[in-house]
Amino acid sequence: MAKKRKSRWTKARLAGLGIPAVLIPGILLAVALGWNPRELAKVNDFHKIQTLFPKNGTVREVHDGDTVVLQNGAEVRLVGIDAPERGDDKFSEAKKYLSELVSNKNIYLEYDRYQDDGFGRILAWVWIECEKTPKFFPADYMHLSQKESREGLKENPEGCKRGTLVNETMVDKKLAVVHKLNERGELKYEKRLMAR
Repeated sequence: MAKKRKSRWTKARLAGLGIPAVLIPGILLAVALGWNPRELAKVNDFHKIQTLFPKNGTVREVHDGDTVVLQNGAEVRLVGIDAPERGDDKFSEAKKYLSELVSNKNIYLEYDRYQDDGFGRILAWVWIECEKTPKFFPADYMHLSQKESREGLKENPEGCKRGTLVNETMVDKKLAVVHKLNERGELKYEKRLMAR
């Protein structure tokens, strides 16, 4: 009787299951250390796993004008914008302003179609000063195909009508620029930011 061949867990196989690219290196390491990932095939929406993609959190640290760290250690990169890097003009000003906006405050995280930052950071739209817990459209809301998207969002989400979209505020203050992801579909608030 022939032995059943074990299939390897590879980056391509995990991506084929719809696992966000930001999670794949950690999963591959866990597999190498003996963890069995068979349960992953049963998960259809990774954004519902709040330990991986928290809905909100308190900011404990600001790295620069577009990256914050939550109390639980999760690094969040503000999606759709690019702030000056260390050594660039306005780096200190952008970092200081973002710190004033979010440090030690509760923020709400809205996810979009991409999570593959390449540096292990969560990509999110960051909201503050919401009246209650916002009701966001799902992360895959914009996705029609690889490069096609729905019409972008212009209004604040329900529960955050008077809230502030931090990504947008950084662009308004000229402390960040809109960062369009080349060869990719449109993000939820991309047109809203481009109109600034």
